[in-house]
Amino acid sequence: MPILLLLSLFFLPSYVVAEGDEEEADPIEYVDLRPDFIVNLSDSSHHMRASIQLMVSGSDAKDNIKKHIPAIRHSLLLSFGDLTMEQLQSMEQRETVRTDALELIKAALKTCSVDDTKVLDVFFTAFLVQ
Repeated sequence: MPILLLLSLFFLPSYVVAEGDEEEADPIEYVDLRPDFIVNLSDSSHHMRASIQLMVSGSDAKDNIKKHIPAIRHSLLLSFGDLTMEQLQSMEQRETVRTDALELIKAALKTCSVDDTKVLDVFFTAFLVQ
């Protein structure tokens, strides 16, 4: 009889044995910063056009960030306007602009009392310099 009891415990479904310790991860969401950014570069004879999307963690974060898009756009427009054509020539230079943009976005959100850790990355989905 004890062997039968042990065998029945062995074959219990895993959901009965396992506790619900798993935390569900927040889904990845994207926030489109429309309209495109069109900025005169500091050398004044060139301009930049960029489409930008943010990767965020969770739909709550997406909603909070959407409320503060004007503050984010303001910070980015001021920063992009200080760039020159020479600072946007190579892939490494554009990557530096992207990482700087991520830091600017996080700083803008902090000033608005929004959790900036929910912003995971920034993507330039279109980038043109003329």
